[in-house]
Amino acid sequence: MSDKSPFIEEFNYPMPEKCADGNTNVFVNGRELHQKDLDLLVRRGLPADADRSYVIEISGRVLDEESGLELEGLGKLAPS
Repeated sequence: MSDKSPFIEEFNYPMPEKCADGNTNVFVNGRELHQKDLDLLVRRGLPADADRSYVIEISGRVLDEESGLELEGLGKLAPS
């Protein structure tokens, strides 16, 4: 099966950790979350523990970046 996603050169670089003015020591997809973003995701089920890193997919699937374990999903995060 081939990936039908478009390749966009500008998105082929990592985002700076502080691009969202993060202040929580909780990282999602490589960027530190701002408190208001963390609060929103915690309401959707993300653990509120500090010093953690997660990978969150657009489907709402959440992986603990350190252990690779899948956590409870956050539900659909974007319209399809």
